[in-house]
Amino acid sequence: MKKKSYFSFLCGKLIAGLLIGVIVFAATAAYMQGIYNISVRDGFDEVGEKYKKLIEYYDEGVYDSTFIDIITNLYAADYVRFAKVGEDGSFETVYESGYDVIPVELNTVHRWVYVTKNEELLAQEKRTTNINGEDWTIEYKKCDEIWNIDRVTDTVLSNSWNTTSLSSGYKYGNYLFRGSAELCGIYQYSLPSIRSYYIEGDTLHIGKVAEVDGYIEDRKGGKTWDFTDPANADKYTEIEIDGSATDLYIYQLAERPDGFLNDNADIFLAGSTGELENSCPREDSRTIVYSDSTHEYYVQNMSGSSLIQGEMLVTKINGQWYMIEYVMETLPYSSYLKPFFIVLAIFILVLSIGIPCLSAIKPYSQYKMAYENNRFKNNLIDSLAHNLKTPLQILGGYAENLKDTTSEADKNRYADEILATTSDMNKDIEALLKTADKTSLTLSKTSIRKCLEEVASKAGADIDIKGDAEYKIEKDYFNTALFCLVDNAAKYGNNGAKIEATVTSKAITIRNKTAAGNYTPGTGIAIAGRIMEQHKLKLTTDLKDGVFEAKISTK
Repeated sequence: MKKKSYFSFLCGKLIAGLLIGVIVFAATAAYMQGIYNISVRDGFDEVGEKYKKLIEYYDEGVYDSTFIDIITNLYAADYVRFAKVGEDGSFETVYESGYDVIPVELNTVHRWVYVTKNEELLAQEKRTTNINGEDWTIEYKKCDEIWNIDRVTDTVLSNSWNTTSLSSGYKYGNYLFRGSAELCGIYQYSLPSIRSYYIEGDTLHIGKVAEVDGYIEDRKGGKTWDFTDPANADKYTEIEIDGSATDLYIYQLAERPDGFLNDNADIFLAGSTGELENSCPREDSRTIVYSDSTHEYYVQNMSGSSLIQGEMLVTKINGQWYMIEYVMETLPYSSYLKPFFIVLAIFILVLSIGIPCLSAIKPYSQYKMAYENNRFKNNLIDSLAHNLKTPLQILGGYAENLKDTTSEADKNRYADEILATTSDMNKDIEALLKTADKTSLTLSKTSIRKCLEEVASKAGADIDIKGDAEYKIEKDYFNTALFCLVDNAAKYGNNGAKIEATVTSKAITIRNKTAAGNYTPGTGIAIAGRIMEQHKLKLTTDLKDGVFEAKISTK
C-alpha cells in the first residue's frame, strides 16, 4: 500500500471548498450591491417625503422655520432649500442650508447651539418655537475651540447610513441586509461628543471632547481633545460618559455641493417657476413628473467614487405651491459595506478551509489505520517467517527423535519439549491476534513501576527498577507489550545477569546483558512495537557490546 499524506486527501476537497466559497462570496456581494443601490435611492426618496411632510406642517402653522432648521440637522442633506411659490411664480425661501455654522445638540434635541463666526448671526436673539407644549430653541454662540476639532464626521457616510436605514429594504427587507447596513454604518460612523463645557454670554466654552461611535459610545482608539482652561476649571459642567442624551454632540455639516448645483443650475438654482420651465423642457431626461399639479426633477451623477442625487419638487400643498429641493452624496456599496465584506470574506474563508480540513480527517484516519495495519501485518509476516523457522525446525527434530526412540523416558521428554514449543508458538499467535483485533483503547494514568513488577513476576525474571512515572495506558494491554520485552530479555540474557529498567516521564528503558550469538529478536518485539504505536509511544531496540536495550519513549 502506497503511503499518502493528509494533504493528498485534503487537496481536492480544499480546492472545491475554496471554489464554492468564491462563488458564495460573489453571489452575496452581487445581491448586497443590488439591494444597497435600490435602498440608497429608496432612502433618498424617503428623506424627500420627510421634507415634504415638514412643509405640510409648516403650511398648517404647526411648524415654523426654527423647527425646520433643527429637524434638517437630524435628517441632513448636503443642500436643502424650501420655498413658497408666489403668485408670480417666484420662489420665496423659507429655509436654506447654511454653511457658516456648526450645530451642537445641547443636552436634548430640543435645545441647540449654533456655533458661528458670523457677526450678523451672533447678533440674533435666541429663536424659540413651541411644538406640542415643548420649547425648541436655537441660539448662536462663539466657540474658538470648536474650529480646532478635526472634521470627525463623514457626511457622505452619514448620508449613506440615513438613506439606507430609511429605505423599505432596511425596514421590511431581510435581516442580512439590515444587520450589515446598520453595523457597517455604526462601525464607521463617528461624532465628536462634548464632555465638559460652560456658556458665558455669547460664548460656548468647551473642555473635553471625545469621538464616539454609532452607538454613541466612546470609540476605542478614537480621538480626544481637551480645551479646558485651568483658570476657569470650576465653571465647567462635566457630562457623564454614559451614552445618554446628556452628551453634547457636534454636527459638522457637509460643504455646499457647488459643482453639482452649477452643473444643474437650470433646475436647482432656479429663482422662479418661469425660469425652471424655460430652462428645463418637459422631455428632459431629468424630468420625472411634469403636470399641472406637480413638477418633479431627479438628477443622478457620479463624482469620483460617490453617488450624488438631487431632487427638485414643485407641488401644491393645501392650495399653496411650494418648492422643495435637496442634494445628497452617498458612498458606493463597496465602500459602505466594506466592513461587512471583510467579515464575510473571513467567515467564508474559514468555512472553505475548515470544512474540507475536517471532512478529510476521517478518510485520512481510516487510510492511516489501514496503512499501519498493513505495515504491521507485513512486519509480522517477515518476523514470523524468520522467528517461527527455528521452533519449527526444533519441532521437526523432536518429532524425528520421538519416532526413532524406544525409551519411554525419552518419548516423554520429547513430547514435553514439543508441547512447550507449541505452547510458546500459540502464545505468540494469540498475542498477534489480540493486537490485530485491537482498534480502541481505554486509557487511565497508571504506575509503570507496578506494571514492570507484575510483568517480571509473571515472566519469572529478576529485575532492578529505578524511578517511576504515570503514563496514560490501557494497563492489561500495555502489560502485554512489557511482558514481550521482559520475557525476551529473560530468555536471552546471560546466566545470572539482572534485567535493569529505568522509568522517567519521558522514557522507559529495559536493558540486559546477552551474547550476540545467543540473541534472536522474536515476534514479541513486533507485537510490543505495535502496542506502543497504539499508545502513541515509540519502541526502539538496540544490541551493542553485548547489551540489549529496548527504549519506549514519547513521540
